[in-house]
Amino acid sequence: MHRLPSPFPALISAATLLVASAALAQTPPQGGPPPGRGACRADAAALCPNVAHGDHHAMFQCLESHQDKVSAACKSELADIKAREEANKEACKPDVEKFCSGVAPGGGRIMECLKQHESELSDACKAAEAKHRGPPPAQPKQ
Repeated sequence: MHRLPSPFPALISAATLLVASAALAQTPPQGGPPPGRGACRADAAALCPNVAHGDHHAMFQCLESHQDKVSAACKSELADIKAREEANKEACKPDVEKFCSGVAPGGGRIMECLKQHESELSDACKAAEAKHRGPPPAQPKQ
């Protein structure tokens, strides 16, 4: 009996990128700013001038590709982002397996799958996502 290669490694890889994109798209309250802001602002302007403002995933990739030229403070910030990505990946790994195993990676499909199952996600995955979204917006006073 021949077994088809498992799509699981590709799904986890894609989920990592997607979770990273979500993480980078938000400014976590304790986690620091996304790349291109804070310690990486000057590096981003000098090394990645053609990356669209607000495209945090592309900015992260650009700064990573220039690791040998970024400042020590920016390297530290990028390392923090990577650590948060890994934590999200691990926290949501069982949910990706459970709800999205048949979803082809790429194009945001796994992230969309996780969003469709938001109410069913594990507490660990929800907590990891909440860290990157920050607190809910304050309600206006009436």
